[in-house]
Amino acid sequence: MTIEYSIKNRPTVEQIGYVGEGKIQYNVTGFDREYLEIKVERRNRWNDGKPTWEIDLDIPRYGRSTEQEKSNIKVAKYMRAAMAEAILEMEALETQIPLLERHFQRGEVDREQKRVAEAAERQAKIDADKPVGQKLAKTICDSMVAQARKTEQDSKEITFLSRGDRREHKMRCVYTYTGLTLFNVGWSRIARKDAVKMLADSWLNSVDTGDVKDQIPDARLAGFMMGGVAK
Repeated sequence: MTIEYSIKNRPTVEQIGYVGEGKIQYNVTGFDREYLEIKVERRNRWNDGKPTWEIDLDIPRYGRSTEQEKSNIKVAKYMRAAMAEAILEMEALETQIPLLERHFQRGEVDREQKRVAEAAERQAKIDADKPVGQKLAKTICDSMVAQARKTEQDSKEITFLSRGDRREHKMRCVYTYTGLTLFNVGWSRIARKDAVKMLADSWLNSVDTGDVKDQIPDARLAGFMMGGVAK
């Protein structure tokens, strides 16, 4: 006897409600890697922003497998049987929308607690990394500009890590054919004030200025850059 359809995936009301979405999937004989799906999703209505739970049915269209079943008529019957059960499932879910919403609110509390904990952890990592500071950052950027203007070429590239996540950034001062000096971080052009701000908030111990340090006039500041790396 041919199995008309079978359940592939059936999350519980608690599981769907907690995350705000879920799919109940039916394998229908005659379709391969495509399923009859009940889709449940919590959305905010576009007109008033109020949340609503939408329950919809998605019918397979492109995964037709004649190796499983050659007869289109039989596959249509199998689909009809699966849809009949799916509709009953949808009706049952509709009556449980208040329960879905309660589980979602519980999930929101847990997610907010996780966000707060992760934010505190990120901030702790940032606070643990000493920043370059505005004065030194401005001096380095001024020296990059001076180097670019003196050579009429791009300045040497400096590298540094952001505080906390310690992502690497590369910065240089570009000398244009019109005689302007502009700052690039990676492939992006940024304003000079933003370059100073970005460098000022970076991790002091990660800064490698290469030979740009030789252009720094203040020996006390240049001392931070001995060997090209901040100490």
